[in-house]
Amino acid sequence: MTATPQRMARLMLAISVLSVCFLDFGAYRQVHLASPNAWMDIIRGTADAPQQYRVGVVGTAFWLSQHLALGMHYCLTLLDTASLLIAVMSLLRILERTEVYRDSRVELQWFGAAAFVVLVQYYLAWLFYLQRPETLPTAMLIALTLWLWQLDPVTGMRRGAIVVGLLGLALLQSLVRADIACLLNLGIFVATLTPLGKKLSLPRALAAATSLAAALAAGGVQLYLARVAYPDATYGRVKMWQLRPNLIHATRWPPFILFMLPVVWTIGQVVRRRFAGDAPGVALLAGAVAYAALWVTIGKIDEVRIFLPFALALAPLTVEMAVLRAGGTRAGKRLEGIRQE
Repeated sequence: MTATPQRMARLMLAISVLSVCFLDFGAYRQVHLASPNAWMDIIRGTADAPQQYRVGVVGTAFWLSQHLALGMHYCLTLLDTASLLIAVMSLLRILERTEVYRDSRVELQWFGAAAFVVLVQYYLAWLFYLQRPETLPTAMLIALTLWLWQLDPVTGMRRGAIVVGLLGLALLQSLVRADIACLLNLGIFVATLTPLGKKLSLPRALAAATSLAAALAAGGVQLYLARVAYPDATYGRVKMWQLRPNLIHATRWPPFILFMLPVVWTIGQVVRRRFAGDAPGVALLAGAVAYAALWVTIGKIDEVRIFLPFALALAPLTVEMAVLRAGGTRAGKRLEGIRQE
């Protein structure tokens, strides 16, 4: 009787994270049993591109395995568990801070909390479809980036701390998946040039400079890894450009369509409302759309785990739009007023 939607959502998310990561361990264990040195080519610098450039997660797991005397599959599971727990709790907090959710009736808050839990579980069900170690750490880094952009406007040292945090997250992300770091921050940069820029945690000019610097830093790290650190890494037998195979191979479409349905619905709702909504979420959506275009062009669209970190990070915005559809709120009316400006 004393439960709140926020507490219940956190409990269900914690249970979901532990369940998913138990299965996650099973998947890593199978790889380890089949090939105990499965990830060592990345450590040795002999892996094919683009896996060779994603040294952050595997390198950290290797360091942990050396210092904790654990197998790589244990260390990768520990990283995934911590990453997913931080990601989903941060994203739930982001949802709770949105005007739409905060100003809604308690019934709508229960609906929003339940929808968030279900949506997270829906996305995580695809985690083991062509699993990769970098997926969940990437989700965590995107969630923390979104959380920093959503903080109330600050001044002084706290403003500087946010800038340092955003740049630091971009650099960490560039060691995991630099393409995501670039397009995420470019999407935020574009948002700073619109009225959405007024509702970010940093002043518009500083927000634009920070997001652009983060995108350039990620791109610089990627160039260093590709041209200096590992110049001999190639794509092997895999073709880099996948647009034509994506279009002509019908078997690739079912997982892509099923996975992207909530994202497409969110895009439609945001566009219909003329981009009125939580500013960091809409900014993230801009980066996600750009990344989806890149994914369709050079990635296999049936490998939906490629887009999973963005999809998870968009969950608060999806639920925000669902709460608006479910019933009018004071925040919704304010957003409609902003839309008319």
